[in-house]
Amino acid sequence: MKEVLEMLAVVPCFGSLATVDGGKPRVRPFAFMFEENGRFYFCTASDKKVYQQLVACPFIEFTRTSEDMRWLRIGGEIRFDEGIRHKEKCFERYPMLKDIYQTPDNPLLKVFCLEHGTATIDSMTPNPQKVVTF
Repeated sequence: MKEVLEMLAVVPCFGSLATVDGGKPRVRPFAFMFEENGRFYFCTASDKKVYQQLVACPFIEFTRTSEDMRWLRIGGEIRFDEGIRHKEKCFERYPMLKDIYQTPDNPLLKVFCLEHGTATIDSMTPNPQKVVTF
């Protein structure tokens, strides 16, 4: 898990988030917010299509590539978290959210986390793939 967290520690940590929309994959640029107690947190707005996709099918995969050309994929089932503390933590990590939502208690702001899933780290080297279940 240490290597997974190291790959996500970059701020800002942008990658791609995949959802399902009508049985078809949808991928878009996305930011990883933070990890806490083995949960991986993200946020979006309730007026976006990605939110509707997450509500309809709560399975995602997030991927990012590091500068040394290793890639990380984390995926599984998400759950929404309406707690203000996690919204505030998103604001701390990404101050630009203030320009979008003004305050953490904005009802449009939706935080979700991967609580149980799989993380995979791979590269184009002969080293075998690393898989971590969380």
